[in-house]
Amino acid sequence: MSPASAMIAAAPLGERWHDFYLLAGTAAVTLVGLLFVSLSLHVQVLFQSEHGDFRELALQAFQGYLYVLVSALVFLLPADDASWQLVTYGFINVVMLARALLRLPRFLKARRARGGSAAGVARFTTPFVAYGLGILAAVQGIGKEAVGAVTLLAPIMLMLMSATRMAWDILEYVGKAKAGGSNPA
Repeated sequence: MSPASAMIAAAPLGERWHDFYLLAGTAAVTLVGLLFVSLSLHVQVLFQSEHGDFRELALQAFQGYLYVLVSALVFLLPADDASWQLVTYGFINVVMLARALLRLPRFLKARRARGGSAAGVARFTTPFVAYGLGILAAVQGIGKEAVGAVTLLAPIMLMLMSATRMAWDILEYVGKAKAGGSNPA
């Protein structure tokens, strides 16, 4: 195996990941701030009962950014024990997965009540995959010197992309609802 492919296959926690997690955490904080500001301009739309599905989607987008931020903070801690970081990261993934699973039925119920299709459930699929990969990274890495780079990189990237897509969907929806659309989505 070449040195480059070994680095891609497994990279130790610590210094090598510092810049990645610093950038990911910064991006998450910036994007959640933008989501708050943009939604605060028309927050009344999301609190009307007929828009409950998009309120749940907004909560899921917020959770996605929070996941990236908290994960970044865990891996940026100056800890000597990578196992502690991985156990904490695994716990974060389990908790976030449980919260998303609890949110999904409320989303589907609100979506059906508005007459929408269940197609929006696909917005929850990517976070579920990210949480699963995060759990896999924690399980694989506990007690080892290295963790698969894909299982550390993919959850963060997937969650940033997913939460940003959800945020865009929400902003588009709120804009259409504010413009007078009876059932904008």
